[in-house]
Amino acid sequence: MIIEDFAAYAARVHIAFSTPVLPEAIQEMMESFMSGVAMDCLEAGTRLIGHIKSMVESGDTLITYSVTEHDAKVRSRGRFESPQTKVDVIINVLQYGLVKDELERIVTECSRRSFPGSRSIIVEDLEAEEDDHDHTEHHDHTH
Repeated sequence: MIIEDFAAYAARVHIAFSTPVLPEAIQEMMESFMSGVAMDCLEAGTRLIGHIKSMVESGDTLITYSVTEHDAKVRSRGRFESPQTKVDVIINVLQYGLVKDELERIVTECSRRSFPGSRSIIVEDLEAEEDDHDHTEHHDHTH
C-alpha cells in the first residue's frame, strides 16, 4: 500500500566555508545539492517524489529551493547579494519508496559532495528528540 511506502526526513545543514563564497557559486552548490538529493533518492528506490524543499538562511536573506518531479529540476526563489562565509539549509524530503534512514544517508552524502571548499558541514536531524544529539559532522581541512 502506498501509504506504508511514505517516508519523510527533515534536517538542518550548517555549512561554514573556508573563505567567502560568491552568491552565484552558492546558487550552483544549492542546485547541485537539491538535484543530487532527488537523483540519489530515485536511484536508491524512490518511486514518487512528493516534495523536496529547502530554505537557505544567512543573515536577513532567505532563499527557497524545490524539486517536485523526477527530472530533478530545481526551482528557486531569492538570491544572496553578497559573498557568504556560512549558510544554514533546512531541507525536507517527502517521498514514497525509501525509509527515513536511507533519506538521512542521502542528504548527508549530498551535503558532503555539493559544498566544496567548506570548512565544516553539520547535518542535524530536526525530528530527533531535543536531548538526542544526532549530528553528522564533516570537516574539510583542505587549504
